[in-house]
Amino acid sequence: WTVLNQAVGAALASGRVGAPLFVRWTASAAQSKDDLKPLLVEMSAYTGLWLAASPRQLYATGAESHGHLSLALEYDSGGSALLALTLAHGRPFMDLAIYGANGAIYHTDSAALARSGTADPRTGDSDERRSQQSADLSLVEYPDWYEFLSTLDPLTAVERSLESNQPVLLSDQGGQP
Repeated sequence: WTVLNQAVGAALASGRVGAPLFVRWTASAAQSKDDLKPLLVEMSAYTGLWLAASPRQLYATGAESHGHLSLALEYDSGGSALLALTLAHGRPFMDLAIYGANGAIYHTDSAALARSGTADPRTGDSDERRSQQSADLSLVEYPDWYEFLSTLDPLTAVERSLESNQPVLLSDQGGQP
């Protein structure tokens, strides 16, 4: 998703869509049920970067056992996001829409999401190396989200919301109230 992030960053930097207000991102990308929560958290980190904001509230729904999870996020900037992730079943797919004050960005792709455990033919990077790069980038590029991690990691927040079937409230600074 690094290439996607670069493309979205460039599109947002052009200013044509104005300030981003809402992200709708659906993906069939997980290879196993154990991948669902970590990939959803990764998607939320990218979303926070695109909205240039920290999450104020999150609400998770779905079931790993059924192969799908969704996450609704409200940000301190007033923006929001709806993320949905399912098992790929050998057919990865992604649909992304970012709505701004003056326009929108749309992207649909199936090839970019293949996570087969083999090297990416475009870059030669293995999934393991890309995952490590994503983790490294996340800690550097998403300081507000990861400031939130100091009190409650995102996986725990998602799990808490799934277990309680309630939103998890966060302060304006990204920590717990």
